[in-house]
This record gives sequence, structure tokens and C-alpha cells, in this order.
Amino acid sequence: MVNGATNYLEYRAEFEAQGMTWLAVWGQGTLLTTMLAFPLLVGSLVAQIAVGEHSGRNWQRMRANHLQGVMLRGKVMHMVQIAVLTALVLLGEFAVTGLLLGFDLADIGPFLLRGIPVALAVLATEVFVAWLGVVMTSFASVMTVVLAGTVIGSFLILVVPQMAPFYPLSVMTAACSPRDLYSVASVGSILVTTAVVAAWSGVWTALLRRAVAKVA
Repeated sequence: MVNGATNYLEYRAEFEAQGMTWLAVWGQGTLLTTMLAFPLLVGSLVAQIAVGEHSGRNWQRMRANHLQGVMLRGKVMHMVQIAVLTALVLLGEFAVTGLLLGFDLADIGPFLLRGIPVALAVLATEVFVAWLGVVMTSFASVMTVVLAGTVIGSFLILVVPQMAPFYPLSVMTAACSPRDLYSVASVGSILVTTAVVAAWSGVWTALLRRAVAKVA
């Protein structure tokens, strides 16, 4: 959001001439964040948890006590909490930035709706990395895949942004839609993006459950 505010202030006359306030900050504030920072931060958090599960043989011990299903549900619920909090922090920082720049709070509504696909996109990324963390045993191997996937996702976002919603590590950028700013407030765009990231969340959750059953 600092990046978004700085860019807005630097080109304020141009943005005001186009009637862009919240939109200008949103685009600059979410592009690099969701392309690089979010996937890597989420990946490192979930990968570290997965490494701890392997080192403690947690899934095997839960299997012995017939509790692997409970552990999996708890793990998914924890990831849901992280996803919701991530979306809320992003929207909170965005709102504060806009208010500090003197924007009209009444115009923030469409951006708040974006919180739904954003939260689901974070969840989809978390579950994807959690699945990697079950099938791979080291932090380095998981993060290598996440890093490579993030680089590929960044390339897709910049070159063929229409493909971003269908690639696992670029769904967060697709959820924010900084490459197509005029669709940010589109209910149709929000619904389509929500459907896609929800589908990804379901796919990776099913694969995670299957991987856990094999490991256990």
C-alpha cells in the first residue's frame, strides 16, 4: 500500500483527471504484492508447518490413534483462518491508505467485495503448498517448487494475464485483478474469479486428503 500511495501521489494530477482514486492505489498496491510477496510468504509458512509434521511423524501417529481425519480438518480450518485474516489485513491497510489520501470512504464498497475471492485465493495457495508439504519431506524442496511456480506465475500475469486465474500460484493476483483495473468493481468478474479460486481450493483439498491417506 505504501507503493500504491507513493505512485498515486507522484502522478496525482493524471489520476484525478481520469477520476481514479481508490482504483489507482489498489492497482499499484496489489500487483507486486500478490505476484511475489503473498505466494512466497504463504508458501514459507505452510512449508515450515509441513516440515514439522514430517519430523514429528505426526500423520503416522494420528493414523495409529484414528485421528488423521480430525487433524486434517483442523489443518484446513487453520488455513481458512489465515486466509480470512490475510484478506482482512489487506483490505484494512487499503482503507487506511485511502483515508489518509483523502478519498471518499463511500467509494470503497466494490473493493470490499474483492475480499471474498482474495481469501479463497489465499486458501487455494495454502492448500496447494500443504499438499506439496505432504508429498515432499524438506522445506527446501517445497520452497524450490513454490519459488519456481511464483516466477512462472509472474510471467503469466505480465504476458498472458487472462491465464492467471487458472495457474495455482497466480490466483491471488487474479483475485485482486490489478492487471485489469476496470473489472475490479465488476460483480461478474468477482463471481467468476470466486468460482475459479473456490474450485482450486476444492481440488487441492481433495489431493491433500488423498496424500495424507497414503502417508498415514
